[in-house]
Amino acid sequence: MGDVIQFPQPGGTEVLHFDEKHAFGEIGGLMLSLVQERDKPDSPLILIMLGGADGFYPLESFEPTPEGSDLAKMAGDLMLRALAVAHGNWSE
Repeated sequence: MGDVIQFPQPGGTEVLHFDEKHAFGEIGGLMLSLVQERDKPDSPLILIMLGGADGFYPLESFEPTPEGSDLAKMAGDLMLRALAVAHGNWSE
């Protein structure tokens, strides 16, 4: 008779809800957005990429302050420009 191997029991799924603070745009099926966890104004601002193989990919987090928001928007604008250049090169 074979041995019984115990597999770890799933611990449950945690669902987080986010509010979109700024939508940067979409290029080639990838969307760049700045989000923050819903009803938690002290939680970090997170720059995320939506789409592609992973579906949801956090890129960077920023302090939940006006300065952090400004920095996140500048970083997002730069990332979107870089993504546009890369997409243009890949699609040719």
